[in-house]
This record gives sequence, C-alpha cells and structure tokens, in this order.
Amino acid sequence: MPATQIPEYLFVPAPALQSFERHVAQPSEERALNMTSADIVPTFHECENALREQVDALKRLQDEARTLQDRERALKELSDALQARERALKERERAFQLQQQRPLEPVNLYGFPRPGEQSPTPAEATGKHYFVDETNWKQILQYGEFDDIVCGSGFCALAYIEQALKLDPFRKILVLERGGFWLPAHFQNLPLPFNLLLGGESETFPWSLTSTTWNGDIQFMRGSCPFFGGRSLFWSAWCPRPPLELMRDFPQSLIDTATPDEFWTDSQELLHVVKATDLHNAEYQILQEYIDSQLADAVKNKTIETADYSETSHLAVGKTTALSTLVFEKFAIPGPLLDVYERQRQLAKIGKGSPLKVALDVVVKKFDIDSDDIEKKANVLYTSKGDLCFSRKKPNIILATGAIPACTIVQNSIPEQRQRAGSRLSGHFLTHIVARFPIPENVRGQLEDRKNRSSDDLDHLELAGSYLAGHDPNTNLQYHADITTIHSPDPVNDAADAARLCPDYFSAPSMAQLDGSENYIIVACVMLGEIDETNEECWVHPNLDNPDVTTNIRLQSHSRRGTRQRCHVSCAIRLQAIDAMAGVEKANLQYWHENGDGGKWEESQPDLSKFLMAGIVHESSTLYMSDQINQDATASIDSNYKVFGSGNVFATGASIFPTSGSWNPTLTMCGYAQDLAKKLAGPVNPYGYRSI
Repeated sequence: MPATQIPEYLFVPAPALQSFERHVAQPSEERALNMTSADIVPTFHECENALREQVDALKRLQDEARTLQDRERALKELSDALQARERALKERERAFQLQQQRPLEPVNLYGFPRPGEQSPTPAEATGKHYFVDETNWKQILQYGEFDDIVCGSGFCALAYIEQALKLDPFRKILVLERGGFWLPAHFQNLPLPFNLLLGGESETFPWSLTSTTWNGDIQFMRGSCPFFGGRSLFWSAWCPRPPLELMRDFPQSLIDTATPDEFWTDSQELLHVVKATDLHNAEYQILQEYIDSQLADAVKNKTIETADYSETSHLAVGKTTALSTLVFEKFAIPGPLLDVYERQRQLAKIGKGSPLKVALDVVVKKFDIDSDDIEKKANVLYTSKGDLCFSRKKPNIILATGAIPACTIVQNSIPEQRQRAGSRLSGHFLTHIVARFPIPENVRGQLEDRKNRSSDDLDHLELAGSYLAGHDPNTNLQYHADITTIHSPDPVNDAADAARLCPDYFSAPSMAQLDGSENYIIVACVMLGEIDETNEECWVHPNLDNPDVTTNIRLQSHSRRGTRQRCHVSCAIRLQAIDAMAGVEKANLQYWHENGDGGKWEESQPDLSKFLMAGIVHESSTLYMSDQINQDATASIDSNYKVFGSGNVFATGASIFPTSGSWNPTLTMCGYAQDLAKKLAGPVNPYGYRSI
C-alpha cells in the first residue's frame, strides 16, 4: 500500500474516543463531582481495548514491513543470480563461437596415443580449409539461408561473387560446384608434364549429340571441365575488348552497359589482363614489335582483304601481386576465388562480413517455382546431394554453369521455357594453319645487337601474340585470328619456357615443328568464325527419354553451306596475313603438312579442306537476352538477366549473347556478370529498392 495511507485499525474507534474525552479527559466540574465508578470503568475499558488494538496493529505492520524487506532482499538476490547466469551464458556463447571458428583439435594427434590416418584423400586435405564438409552441408540443407546461390565456379561465378561481396561484405553466398578440387592454377603455370592433362578425362559432355552433328563438318562441341575453376584451368587467356559495333543484334541494354570504360577496366582488373608489349620481359620484344608492325601496315594498305583492324594481344597473364617478379602467369579461378574466401573468413571473424561457402561435388539438377508466389520465385533447388528448400527467404539463383548446362537446368525447371531455351545455339568454328619463314634481315640485326649487349652472349626465345579481326562482306558474319609467332634458337632448352610463355598453347608449335627451325620464325594462326545464329539446324532440345535431368538434352550443330564457304574465306584471309608477316621473306614461306609420320615442311600450301578443325568452341546464345522478351518468342532472359518465368533465377555468361560475334568472350562475359552483381547487391535507390 502507499506509504501515505494509514490503515484504519491504527485509530481508536471514534465513539470510545469521544466518550473518553467527554467523561474523563475533559469532564465539567459538575460532571466530575457527580461521576461514579460505574461511569468511569466502562470508558477506560473502551480506551484500553482500543489502545490494545492499536498496539496489535503496529506489531502487524512491523511484521509486514519485515516481510516486505525479506521479500525485497530475496528479489534482489534472485536478480543478481539471473544477471550472473546471463553473463555466464554470454561467456559460454562467446567461447562456443571461438571454438567454432577454430579448427577442432583431434584427440589422436601426432601419432599419440596411436598412429593417425595413413591414406587421406585430396578432398579431405583441402576440404577442411576451404570447402563445405559433410557436417556443414547437412546444416546447410536443414537451416541454410543465403542471399545468393551461385551454380558453378568458373569465370562468371568469380566475377559475380567478387563484385557482390565488394559491394556488400555481409552478403551470404553459397557456391555449388559439380566437381572436385583438381589443379590449383592454370596448367601452363605448372611444370611441362602437366600438359598431358589436356582433354580426355578432364572434359565431360553432358548431352547427346545428334548423328547429323557427328557426321557433319563440325562433328562435336568442346565439353565442360568438371572441376573447381572450370575451363579457367586450360583456357588460352586471350581477352580482346570488342568494339561495340561488333555486338551485332545485342539488345540496347547490353550495349548501354558496355559503353562506359569502367565496364571493361573492372573486368580487365579482375582477370589481370595486360597488353603483350607491356609485359616487360625479354621474350615479348623484338618479334612482337615486328609482327605488330607488319599486320598494321597490311590492314592499312588493304593487303588483307576484309580485315578491320589488328592489335597486340591482350592476355590474362599479368602480375598477381605488386612485388611479383613473375611477369607471365596465366589467370585461373582457384587462387583468386580462394582469396575471396579467405578475405570473407577474416571479415567474419571481426564481425565485418559473412563467410563465403563453397560446396564441391554438388550437381545442380533443377529448381521448382513456387506456384503460389505472385513473383514466381524458386523455392526448391534440387541437387545430387539433397534438396535446398527456401521456406522463408528465397535467394537469388545465379546460373554460372556455362551455356549448355544452364540451358538444361532451365528446360527441366520451367516447362514453358522449352520453346525458348535452346532454340538458338551459336559459337565459333576454327581453322588452323602453321607456317614458317626465314628471319628477315632487319629482325636478325636486332637480335644480334641484343645478343652482343647481353652478358650471357646467348640467343633466347622470342614470342609474339597478335590479334586480327574482320568480317565476311557477303554475310556480315565476323572472324578473328589468334596469331602466335615464335623464334626458338634452341628448341630443346626452350621447350619448357615456350610451353609456359606461349600465348596459346593449343596452337603452339610442336617439337617436330621447332626442330630444324632455329633460323626461322614460326607462325601458328588459329582463325575463329562465328556460327550463324539464324541456322535452325543448331539447337539444344529436351530429351525426355533420358531420366537423368543433368544430361537429358540433345545437341545439334550442323554447318550450312555458308559455314564451309566462310571457312574458305577465312583461310584465304589467313594466308594473306601470313604473307604480310613474312614480308620480304614471302617467297620463302613453308607450310606444315600433317601426314602419317607426324608432318613435314613444304613450300606448297595445304589443302584448304584440311584447315577446318573439328569441334565448336565458345558456345553461346542458348538463353539469349531480349529487351522485349514478351514479344520475342524464343528469348529466355530479360534485360535484368532474369530467366523468363522466374522471379529469382538469373543467367550469366555467353548463353545470354544473342550472337556469338567472333571475339574471345571471357572478358565480356565477366563484365556482364559484374553488372548483374551491381544490380543485385549494389546500393539501394531513394525508394529503398535495388535496380532489380
């Protein structure tokens, strides 16, 4: 009760008090003289009883006060105990978090008290440091919530992840890679014997070819590299920046995105792209200057018909650190992506970011669209290691798997996309020729001068990488040539350096071609021409008879007569380019002729029909983009990279290109993947929304 409120039982009853005052306390003189004991005794008794009641009330009040004090002390002790318990729980939570961040210490350590594991697998050795293990994967299946799930670990995956986390370090990203960890770097950065890994089991073909393809000129399409890092482990590293006018039939949204210089410089920085003449190493000097000059003059003087321009090659081989002395290191995904992983791990430890999760050996099958969701967002992602369910937060699903696997996933996930996805298939066909010519006198003089100035007085390897681009005036379809030239004064001792430093290992001269060519310059010219995207005989169709949703497609790429004609056109252009590079030694040109014994040099030109190489590279256009997707019945991606018919599935890579062009696509692909990251993870607008 309030302290100012006095209980009624503390007061003497009013009648008794009035009687006492009237008869005892203040009796009149007459009354006092006339009072008898009968008058006084009852009054005293009433007062005595009232006072006794007051004393009892005071005692009860004291007892209640003591009870309240005891209760207050008990409540304070309970509060102190609860606070102590809360502090203890927080300490335990911090200790648990620290324990979770620290690797668990095995109970059997260093052979004590008994021998340890004797046959660890590579996956076990690397997984505990970088990748999601089985325990964490089960937790992800049960409780995982992410902002993005990136399917694939190739170029576009890195470009998206690196850019998204740069914009928002707290972004929660899960990477799903279908294969395991194999090589830590590009095979050319490794010792020479690793070149035996090319092809074979390092390539997989998740489709069924039609007999029309197999029996035609093209025969097949190059496969996927089913390992962490994908094709970056083997690619040529050519990274030209195409003029915007070469982006034929690209939607205006893609053109506008690629217009600012920042689009290209961001991608070049990511891939460590450098111009060959800026490498500042001895191998790319004299020969590079000579070849560049010869090609530039030929384009200017129109001696190479239909050629539009030539330039020094731009290669993804730049320094990875500021103080590195290694000036030619081909870019591959594993190192840079694990750098991002480690950066996020360190940020998470200090509460300034979220860790990046990378799961290996997880094959993405398909996704389900929530039929009750007005935004049509996917709420289940099916994988080979369990299904990822999104009952609360529905993450963005980023298809960075390559043009064909991404098309397969979309076809299996959205039935109405089967009329769109895979309706178009483009890419590049290849022709290849190798020639040699004697070292021109002006080049020989420069080589001699450098040898005389050198402290070791030795000739050494010379290399050049050049790029030539043009178009067929009859079809307006494009071509370009990746030109590798080499002078090796000592083929045996130069073999390892040539294999490592050659701009394009796949077209590099063989040891048989180098042997006996010490006084020659060898030219290996690979020309790439675009496949006509309007060719209705090129497609990726569902193969519903195959129960495996990761391979249930049929692929057809059949060259029409125009492709063969363009092959002859490109071969003629290439021969003109070789003549231009030979210059004054044009009359002494020799060409490599393959035969049963390996091949030999001859003055006659090879049969043009043998120039066309089997296999398509740089496949594209399977999920091409349109700014008017509702009016384009065969487009699959809108101007925000979103898959038609979904609310949270996005595509990257050359699959979104309406046409393949002829340029090497990696730099452009990465630029658009970075743009997607800027749209999804970039700053919000004044209305509280990002651009998607």
